[in-house]
Amino acid sequence: MEVINSVMQAALGGFFKLIFNAIAAVVVAAVEAVLKAVGFLWIYIKTPDVSTNGTVTFIQTHTSFIVVFVAAIAIIIGAVQMAVSYRGEPAREMLRSLLTLTVVSGGSATFAAVLIQSSDEFSSWIIGQALGANDDAFAKSLATLMVEPLKSPTETLGFVLVIFVGILMVITAIIQLALMIVRYGMLVLLVAMLPLTAAATNTEMGMSWFKRALGWLAGFIIYKPVAALIYAAAIHLMSVPKPAGGTAPDGTPETLKIIMGVTMMIVAVVALPAILRFVAPKAS
Repeated sequence: MEVINSVMQAALGGFFKLIFNAIAAVVVAAVEAVLKAVGFLWIYIKTPDVSTNGTVTFIQTHTSFIVVFVAAIAIIIGAVQMAVSYRGEPAREMLRSLLTLTVVSGGSATFAAVLIQSSDEFSSWIIGQALGANDDAFAKSLATLMVEPLKSPTETLGFVLVIFVGILMVITAIIQLALMIVRYGMLVLLVAMLPLTAAATNTEMGMSWFKRALGWLAGFIIYKPVAALIYAAAIHLMSVPKPAGGTAPDGTPETLKIIMGVTMMIVAVVALPAILRFVAPKAS
């Protein structure tokens, strides 16, 4: 009887192990495929050139009468303040507001386009440096870094972590891509609306609105390089060469390195609200 139980346990154990390994292999293949498809799509997609973007021109053209109206109201308010207070400060504020409106209307789109392009180039460069690969090998290199160490027989929970990490990374990659698409749309909208927010900076409400718009614009511009820096740090952490002892140079097991790296990539997803809160506290 004991022999039969032992044989059945061995058979069932081998059967379930075979099923589990097959599931793990499918998940690994799915992770690699998804990472190649969307893992770094947010790096590949270039942000529209807001200085020549048709949508920016369309919005600014069709809101120009509102800009003129708001600026006129702001000038009237400044004139009333000057008449009531008998001071020249409101006049200086009006001149500063008109100068701000002129500069923003004439050069904000070009300046923002330069900053956006620089942030995109830096993002591609820093991740390329972390992976040591060209643009076309981004997703493949990341999949290799994540999956291969967890396939090692020395990793007791390797396949379990492949499944868990794989599902987590698929969700993270999709959310990251969605956030970058939102970033692209918000950059176009904010640049287009910037002259309108600059039309009444001689009033307290108008200045607050303008600063808030600038803060949001700065936050969405720097989000991509910040996310790329976080990804680069995570990739470098996961790809530090392993010595003969089987652990990372700081004594961290290979599995823990992968978990830490993936956790940092998840942090990149939640970085946008933190950036907006930092650059524009009242806006968030």
